[in-house]
Amino acid sequence: MKQEKNLMKLFKESLKNKRTWIPNLLTTSRLAGTFIIPSLFFSGNYIGTLLAVVFFSATDFFDGRIARKYNGFSEFGRLLDPIVDKIFAIGLTLAILPKFPLILINLVPETVIAFINSKSFKGNGNPKSSILGKLKTFFLFPTIGLCYLNCAFNTELLNILAVLASLSTLAVQTITAYDYHKKATLNNIKVAPSEENEEKEKSDEKSKEKTNEKHLSKTLTKEEEINLLYEIKDELTKVKPEEKPKIKTIKKSD
Repeated sequence: MKQEKNLMKLFKESLKNKRTWIPNLLTTSRLAGTFIIPSLFFSGNYIGTLLAVVFFSATDFFDGRIARKYNGFSEFGRLLDPIVDKIFAIGLTLAILPKFPLILINLVPETVIAFINSKSFKGNGNPKSSILGKLKTFFLFPTIGLCYLNCAFNTELLNILAVLASLSTLAVQTITAYDYHKKATLNNIKVAPSEENEEKEKSDEKSKEKTNEKHLSKTLTKEEEINLLYEIKDELTKVKPEEKPKIKTIKKSD
């Protein structure tokens, strides 16, 4: 619930900057592609399917480019991009899994990466995309397009290319999953300390408060002593009115 509130807060903040609207809309459009591409494919519109794959895959490149060029970055957009990428990739691979079962080797690691990132986010790990993650996406989207092409025309050459592409993408996905897991573990250790560390921090804070109180009491005591000394000094040096010297006033003659 807390994470949902944080996302809503980030979403509202991103709306305040109009420069983020176009990049975020391009990113969100890939969610529509998750339904449009399979619909075109199973209706037999293979050309439309390939064009849609190219278009929606290209949005992953242009949303970041536009955000950089026009200063349209937002924390919401940074979190939205990898989430949409995972939904887009997993949705498209599930659609053609019965026709091209080998794509399962790309579906599994992509699901694992999505799980790692979600666990990191829930644990306040603040997951961030890396160069490996971008490289993985660069391999994955064309691989999915090639698998759709192979399912549409089913030639020996396309089948070989699709198999090679799936295996190559699997290698990149495996390395990326390991990298994300390593970073998520380190981030969770830093951000979410153990209960023992929390108790230790609380005890340290209490001891600091006690030390400050003691120091304050000592300071007040010294001030009181100083004030007392000044009062004694004033009493000792005080001149009684009858002992004050008489000062004669001289009148000026006219």
